[in-house]
Order: sequence, then C-alpha cells, then structure tokens
Amino acid sequence: MNARPWYAAIAAVLLGVAATGCSSGGNDSGVSMPVVGDLETTNLTVYDYPTIDSVGLYIAQDEGLFQKEGLHVTIVPDFKSSQDTVDMIESGKGQISGGDYVTYMNDLVGQEPNLEIIAEASVLRPNVLALMAAPNSKITRLGQIKGKAVPVSGIHDIANLLIDSVLVDNNIPTDSVHYVPNVPLPGVPAMIAKGVFAAGPVPEPFVTMGEQQQGDVVLADLDQGATSDFPILGFTVTRQWAQAHPNTLKAFVTALDEGQQIADTNRPEVEKALQGQPLKISPGIAGVLSLPDFPAGVDPTRLQRVMSDMIQFGFFKSKQLAAAKEFQVKNVIYPANLSNADGQTGLLGG
Repeated sequence: MNARPWYAAIAAVLLGVAATGCSSGGNDSGVSMPVVGDLETTNLTVYDYPTIDSVGLYIAQDEGLFQKEGLHVTIVPDFKSSQDTVDMIESGKGQISGGDYVTYMNDLVGQEPNLEIIAEASVLRPNVLALMAAPNSKITRLGQIKGKAVPVSGIHDIANLLIDSVLVDNNIPTDSVHYVPNVPLPGVPAMIAKGVFAAGPVPEPFVTMGEQQQGDVVLADLDQGATSDFPILGFTVTRQWAQAHPNTLKAFVTALDEGQQIADTNRPEVEKALQGQPLKISPGIAGVLSLPDFPAGVDPTRLQRVMSDMIQFGFFKSKQLAAAKEFQVKNVIYPANLSNADGQTGLLGG
C-alpha cells in the first residue's frame, strides 16, 4: 500500500528551506510549564512534514519552550513524505517524526509495528481542506463529480480517505470517480483553473490562494459529516527510543503541548509562525486562511476514527486487514500525554 501524505510535493511551492534550530523567546501562553530535568540527552532532531498543521511545533521552537526544558531541538522540514519522516527515526537519523495519521496507521499494522504516538498536531476544521472547482466550471454541485478524474497525492492517502467519506455521506459511490495519483496538491488550484481536472482536493493555505489568485470555488468542504473534526497530523517516536529516554520524551512533549495551546488560542502567534521558516506564507494569506484545531495531549477515541475509516474504505488487504480490525490506538499512545475530558494533559496539569 502506498500511504502518502495529503500534502505531497509541497516542496514544489515552498522551496529553498534549510534545517532550522531552536531559538530563544518568551512564553506568552499563561501556562505554568514544569521543567522535567534529568534528561538522558539534550539534542533532538525532528523530521517534520511541514504544513500549517504542525505550527504548534514551530511556535514551541520560536518561543524557546524547548530551550526552557534544556533541549536543543533541530527541526528538519521533510518535504518528501510523511513515510520518510518515519524512515528517518527508524534509521536513527532523527528521534521524532511529524506526519499524517494514515501513514502512521499503515505502519502500525505492518509486520513489525514500532511506533508510539506522543502528541497530536491538528484536527480538521471548516475550509482547511476542500474539494475545489474552477470559477467557470460546469460542475457546481458534488453529485456532478461522478465519472470525473480527481487528483490525489497517492492512492490510499488521507485526501483519498476524506473524499471517500464525503462521497458516501452524500450517497455517491466511491468508485464513481477516478483517482489520479502523484499530483502535488499545492498545484491543484492552477490545474483546475486550466481545466486539467474538473475538481480536486486542496489544503490550506492553497484553498485561500486558489480563491484569491485563480478565482477557484469550493465545491465541498471535506470537514463535514463523518469527517467533521477529523484528526490529521501528529508526532511519533520509536518504542525503543521512548523506553530509553523517558525524561527527554516528557520534556519534549511538555514543551510541544504548550506550543499547541498557544497555537489553539493565539491567532497572532500562529500567523507569525506561518510567515517564518519553513512555510513562509505571506502576511496577506496568513491573516485570512482557515486553521485546524491544535489539540494538546492525545485522544485515543478520536484517533481510532482514522483506523476505522481506513478499514471501511478498503485501505487494507488480507493479513493487514485482520491486524487493522484488532488494532487499538490506546495501546500505542505515550501514556503520560493522554487527554482528559477537558482536552488538557497530565503533563501541563503539574
């Protein structure tokens, strides 16, 4: 199975990015952040598939929250794929992966599952990912997509999953559209404007860019029905690394969770981070684009939805399907970062 990230080939739009290190800064979250101490190591490398979804990570870096915990964190923007971020930590080149859950779930039901989910990055909200059409397209409603070619980053990726779900919710057979893989989603607005495709999935900030620059229109918001509030991106480590570095892991997640809380409550801080490395989104776009939610902690019930939908839409075959049906997300979550009913975590609760 080829479970590619939903922002595949974003590098074609966001070029010239180098690895970035941790910088110092203030802490404006109002949260009393515990300092863990007794760290097994102080140098960490995060391989992150860079999108607006991981802005909490960049806020934690920019505000010096990792530094306060005694950590020097180097963030390597990995534009290749979410799977590549996993490959980097499994090879020992990095310690933490930032990527999409469809990739993680696929790996977790593989022959040798070796990941632990340590934090959530984003949850889908309205207009963050939309199915768009050209301004003068004859397709003006979702039902007219039948028989059309729809671009996706890869077959059985997260955009594929969300589109399937919305089609089913609207009584449209999933096999009535023809998915064309290996299409960079940031390029979809221009492609549909030129008539290359009748419609296609577009993530922010490219939804806003497509509307402003191409005049494209939203055919269907993919945050609806069964995909409302759908989890998109998160962070993982290998189980072996987690077992060998318990204090370092807690220190990292403590700082990251505070970055998530700032992202979820402070729009100006989000816009500042989006304009910096590695995303470099213009102030005009950063100020008006739609944002996902940025949860702190990990909610296993929410993440179990990803596996359930992957099973429903035929993402697994034979032995993998059997493993997927038995899989419980709660068994692969870093236990110290479980969310309580209010969305808070034990880490930030003191």
